[in-house]
Amino acid sequence: MIEHILFWLLAFLLIMSALGVIVMTSTVNSVMCLLVAMLALAGLYVILGTHVVALFQIIIYVGAVLVLFLFVIMLLNLKERAQILTLRPFTCGAGICILGLVSLIAWLFRYAATNIPLIQDTLAVTPVQNIQELALELFGKHLLVFELTSVLLLVAAVGAVLITKK
Repeated sequence: MIEHILFWLLAFLLIMSALGVIVMTSTVNSVMCLLVAMLALAGLYVILGTHVVALFQIIIYVGAVLVLFLFVIMLLNLKERAQILTLRPFTCGAGICILGLVSLIAWLFRYAATNIPLIQDTLAVTPVQNIQELALELFGKHLLVFELTSVLLLVAAVGAVLITKK
């Protein structure tokens, strides 16, 4: 029972903070909303019982990527400017259509999750017994992905430095 309440609270927090990333006019406030969204997602991972994924979520995304985002925002020194949102009939109609489309997709996912039986033999995943096996799996089979991610972050940091130099 408490898991359901906690799940819905974290899901609501995740959705509201994700909307805050889009709605906030200040870039620093948007990054802070993204921080709350990533922490709520880590909480959802903990509820699902995937503690290692939640730990990676906090260490990699919150600890590294968000710090990089803040570094780039502070390095670019973006000036805040007030924007007035105007609601036009086209934007309201487009928003309603997109909301309907997202609702339809969510309903289809829920319908598929409850009515389509899963074949257990084809989706069997072998659980990792200890951290050593997990490390061998991640840094053995998936080493290229980690290296490409580090190169991508390095290129982003160098690009931010080059953009700020005039």
